[in-house]
Amino acid sequence: MTELFVDPTGVDALTRFVAYVLLVAACAGVSIYTVLNIRAQTVQSSMWRYLFLSGVVGVSYGLLAIVETVAAGGGIASDPVTVGAFRRVSQLFFIVFLALAMRELYYESPHESDELLASLSPRTIRLLEAGFLTVIMIEFVVVILLGFVTVARLVQLAASVAFTAYGVSFALPIKSAAMTSRTILDTMVTYVIAVMITAGAASAIEIGYVVGIPPAAVESTAIVLTVMAGTFLVALTIRLKQNVDGRRY
Repeated sequence: MTELFVDPTGVDALTRFVAYVLLVAACAGVSIYTVLNIRAQTVQSSMWRYLFLSGVVGVSYGLLAIVETVAAGGGIASDPVTVGAFRRVSQLFFIVFLALAMRELYYESPHESDELLASLSPRTIRLLEAGFLTVIMIEFVVVILLGFVTVARLVQLAASVAFTAYGVSFALPIKSAAMTSRTILDTMVTYVIAVMITAGAASAIEIGYVVGIPPAAVESTAIVLTVMAGTFLVALTIRLKQNVDGRRY
């Protein structure tokens, strides 16, 4: 039984299951309506491909979490620790792709901030991204091949916090700018920020197992944050759908 679950067969397991079903459905909706926005050409931006990828990876993240939950309760013959390792990698890439979507949108915006550009050139941005993505892959190797779960959670904390802050640093200037010609972005960016913060916190909270926070508290907090992220994703899906519908009439 994985240490991630205090009650692998009780009510908590059902709560986890439902939370991740919500996440899977919400991420699938984001991917579907992202494709429809691309086809309708609602906003000309490279951010759509990253938003689509975040939805696809989010579905993978949710499905792996469901398998992990069922495996921990003995429902299927899979190792929950190994499944959990894949789940963590998917969880991090879900955040990464959201952050990259905001980066693309920022550099395409005519309202970009000179201060941020001065400190982070495009070349520096690419190097930082490559570095952090390498860190994530190192986590994958460590967990799968060596089984150093504690080290992996420390890497997970660093990567989650770093990419959440990275994405929000690009999203906030876009949000604060009065982009009257692209009104979809105001609401959409708000929801993306909310998803990044809640998903990033849900990922980072697992460090609580390492520093001695009661497992029940860590687990319940992660579930609440996951439900919040799923709810924001549903709201984002609705906004994307409204944007597509607006182009049809």
